[in-house]
Amino acid sequence: MSEEDKLADEVDDPLSKLTQFQLKDEYTPAEYGTNAQLNTLQFRSVVAVRPYSLMPFDQLIRPTIQVVTVPRDGKTASTTTALDDMQLFDLFRIPFPDYKTTGFLWGVGPYFVFPTSTSQFTGHGAWQLGPAWAFSWRIGRLKIAALFQQSTSFAYTSSHSVSVASMQIQPILSYDIGRGWYLKSSDANWRINMRHKTSTEIPLSAGIGKVWNVGDGMAINTDVSGEWMVYRQFDPQTEQFTLNFKVSLLLPQLYL
Repeated sequence: MSEEDKLADEVDDPLSKLTQFQLKDEYTPAEYGTNAQLNTLQFRSVVAVRPYSLMPFDQLIRPTIQVVTVPRDGKTASTTTALDDMQLFDLFRIPFPDYKTTGFLWGVGPYFVFPTSTSQFTGHGAWQLGPAWAFSWRIGRLKIAALFQQSTSFAYTSSHSVSVASMQIQPILSYDIGRGWYLKSSDANWRINMRHKTSTEIPLSAGIGKVWNVGDGMAINTDVSGEWMVYRQFDPQTEQFTLNFKVSLLLPQLYL
């Protein structure tokens, strides 16, 4: 397997020790319940940390910051752009069962949501905390994985904030087709709110990507995908179709 194929196998794996810095644009030309066209500009890094004396497991630290364009007043085309809430998880890779013989990895850790939103139309205005869990299973050229993030609010930035209890599930499929190219279904996030009569959204995605080795211990990943909402409940306004564009700087030799 070439170096590009090895990186292509890891780039969307939530348990990969591949340090990377991502810039992703999510453009939504069609949304249920509004004529507005939405956009999300996402900045994300994944930093791998070696085991040390007090923590004998590999750590994967992933902060996510988003600048979002969202509807301003219901069904019209009016929008507002603002900073959204910041997310962060800290996963610990569990070294058993043996990955070399089973191809299976799993990890667990805390998940945080910080109320960094700069507009009343974005974010929840709540500090949130919960568990994160992920698994990854490699079968030949196929990678099957998933990331689960659950958060519950425990403090609020204003008296108008509403309590939050939600689950995000990111199903991931990736297939290496050679020379750094891969097929993927990894951009859809299933969102399940656990309060009575709150929304549930289940989209699906499909796309293609390519890893480019640029030398000096670095590589570039580019990918594009489409995302469709296949099920929604108690949510009159949510994405109908989204186009995702992503570019990532990969640093396979950076392992802190």
